[in-house]
This record gives sequence, C-alpha cells and structure tokens, in this order.
Amino acid sequence: MSLIQVRNVPEDLHRRLKERAAREGVTLSDLALAELARSVERPTRQEMLDRLEALPEAAYRGETAAESVRAERDAR
Repeated sequence: MSLIQVRNVPEDLHRRLKERAAREGVTLSDLALAELARSVERPTRQEMLDRLEALPEAAYRGETAAESVRAERDAR
C-alpha cells in the first residue's frame, strides 16, 4: 500500500469530512480513500470528449426524435 498525505486542508473542509465519516461509521482515511476511488472512476471532461470523438458519425436524416423512434419500431 502507498501513502498519500494532503496538506493545507481548510479547517471547515476537515471538519465536514470528519462529520461525514462519523455519520457513515468509517474512519476519515476510509472516507477519503472511497472518495478518491470514486473520483477516478468518473471520466474527465477530456476523456468524455475523446470518447465522443471516437464514435462513428450518424447521418442526420432531418427527422424528429419521435419520427426516428417510430421508424426504428416500424423496421422491426
């Protein structure tokens, strides 16, 4: 296991994190680790843009969303 140390945490933020950890019945370290893990699971803005860029371009046929859905259903 590695160690991360966070310096210069504002008092108000530290207090709120300690309160949340206490409410959830976990240590402050466990809460911080869970939040860090959750944050890296969410794609960054750039990652989302890269994913969107990689999608194939769909041909716009000039129809509304409702018309597209109806055409898709009728094709089944």
